[in-house]
Amino acid sequence: MDADAFARGPAGHKWGWYAREEPRMHLQSMDEVHHYKAWLEEKGNRIFEPASKVPAKILKALATVVNENRLFVEDNWAWFMLAKEWLALHVDLPKVTLVAYPNTPNKFSRVIDLTTWLNPKALATLTPDVIELNRDMASLRLWTNRPEEQTFDARLSRLLWGNEVA
Repeated sequence: MDADAFARGPAGHKWGWYAREEPRMHLQSMDEVHHYKAWLEEKGNRIFEPASKVPAKILKALATVVNENRLFVEDNWAWFMLAKEWLALHVDLPKVTLVAYPNTPNKFSRVIDLTTWLNPKALATLTPDVIELNRDMASLRLWTNRPEEQTFDARLSRLLWGNEVA
């Protein structure tokens, strides 16, 4: 995550994560002095839980910022997951499965039934080879064989941690 994204965030601390991180969404202080960290998910469920001792004032301020910017953090974490190859896609139409953090203790899956999104006519035009994880958009992209304006992108952060899964 861009360290400036939460620059001078709660209680004057910078918050983010480093390139070599644990496969589980979190925020941590990015300075050399403090070692504060808060978990933001557990097995795919949204949480807010300190990973270590964090002063109450700082924890409360961080919780407020996270609540107000949760989608921003989750979008950035989804991009990070794609870069780290912590997200796998399995297609078995009419369902697709997202597997987060494969081969780790934090693994979780989301099954998406495309019949809840698409009518039968549209679904008939979809084949496994035109479904992919789009790294630029941090999305599940349908119809990759079409011009970009005719594709369909579903935001990964919503699929993984939101209420978008059927």
